Amino acid sequence: MAFHLKNLEKVISVSRIANVHFFEFSKDYETVDDSHPFHELIFVVSGTVKVKSQEYVGILKKNDFIIHPPESIHSLSCPKNTQTSLIIIGFECSAEKLNYFASSPVQLDEIEVKQLAEIVKEGRNVFAPPYDVPLYDMKKKKHQTFGSEQLLSTLIESFLIGLIRKYEFFGEESKRENVGFEINEIIRYLDNNFLHKITIEELAFIFRTNRSTLCKEFKIATGKTIVQYLADKKLEYAKEKLLNTDISIQELSDVLNFSSIPNFYSFFKKYLSLTPIEYRKSKGKMINKS
Repeated sequence: MAFHLKNLEKVISVSRIANVHFFEFSKDYETVDDSHPFHELIFVVSGTVKVKSQEYVGILKKNDFIIHPPESIHSLSCPKNTQTSLIIIGFECSAEKLNYFASSPVQLDEIEVKQLAEIVKEGRNVFAPPYDVPLYDMKKKKHQTFGSEQLLSTLIESFLIGLIRKYEFFGEESKRENVGFEINEIIRYLDNNFLHKITIEELAFIFRTNRSTLCKEFKIATGKTIVQYLADKKLEYAKEKLLNTDISIQELSDVLNFSSIPNFYSFFKKYLSLTPIEYRKSKGKMINKS
C-alpha cells in the first residue's frame, strides 16, 4: 500500500532573530527614537514602562505585551520611582497578523508567560552574553546545545500562533471583556469538532481544567452550556443539509454521530417539534410557495 505524504503549511515562519534580551532598567532609563527592519517584542516582567511608537503611546504594566512592526519608530522610558524589567526579542517574520499587537497591548496569561520564559531560556542556548546590554550584533555561542536554533525559532512560532488564534477569534470585543484564553480555545475546538463525539470530561482533560470550572467559565463566556452549544451547532448543520442536499436521514444521523436514527429523531424533535423528514417537507413546501 502506497502512503501519500502531505505538505504542511507554515503560516508563521521565524528564520532570523536579532536578539533575546532580559533587561533590568534603572529607574530613569530611556531610549531615543529608533527603528529597524524586523519585529520587536516587548514584555513587561515587572514594574511599568512608557512606550511611544507610531502605532501606540501609553503605559505598559506587568504582564503586558506589545510588538512593534518593522520600521516603526519607537522609544521607551522608565518611571523615576519604579524598577522595570523587560524581555525584548527582535525577530524577522512576514506575518501581517502580528500587526494586531502593535496598536494596543495585551495581557499574557500564565501559560503564555511560561511559553515566553521557555523562549528566553532557549535564547541563552543560542546567544552568548551579555543578555542585559543593548547590542546591534548579539553573538551566537560557538558551542550550542543540539537543535537550539531550530527550537528557539519553533518556540517563537508556536507562541505567536497561539496569540493570533486567541485574539483573531474574538477580536476587539474579547480584549474589552477579558475572555479567558482557555475558553477561546475550547470554543474553537468545539466549532472544528462538533460532528464528533465530545465529552465534558475530555474537554476538561485537554484544556487542563476541571469539569465544574470548565462548565462555569464556558457559560459565562458564551451564555450557553457546552451541551447547548454543541446541540445548536449540530441542529444548524442538520437543518442546512436537510434543506440544501439530498442526504439521507440515516447518513445525516451517522455524520452527526448519533448512535441510532431514533436518537437523532428525538434530538431533532426536541428542539424543533418536528422530525427531520417533517422539517424537510414543511420547509420545502414553504420554499415552493414563495
